[in-house]
Amino acid sequence: MCYYTTMRDKIFIDPAFLRKSNYSYVNYDDTELGTVLCFALARNNNDLILHQQRIEHNAKSSVKNVLFTSIVDLFIALGEKGQDYKSRILDKYRKRLSSRQTLLLTKSLVKTINKTDAIVGLNQSLLSFGLTGKPLTSELIKHLK
Repeated sequence: MCYYTTMRDKIFIDPAFLRKSNYSYVNYDDTELGTVLCFALARNNNDLILHQQRIEHNAKSSVKNVLFTSIVDLFIALGEKGQDYKSRILDKYRKRLSSRQTLLLTKSLVKTINKTDAIVGLNQSLLSFGLTGKPLTSELIKHLK
């Protein structure tokens, strides 16, 4: 991907990748960067650049489910928007995900993931409510009584 172009010795950065502040996450090592990105996303969970950085960082991690969790958080943040972007992210990291995770993310391209959706394995999600289990139905409630 090309994020900038050059013209007559000047670099023009794609406006989508510009930040309002000059704060950089380059000065952190890998052990601190994940935490710093989480705190930054907690403050501004619609910042797609932070989501992308978190996904790239977690792709290098050997900790189970962190890549999946960061992709789900991005999908929640995007909502119904960014279908092409979601597809590219899924294609890029498909081999790093389990078949169950890939299936869930593929389905989410058609039906949006919500914060309240029950998804197993979202241990470090910033946007999901962390619900697990099955939705209560009238039949299940009768069975519990």
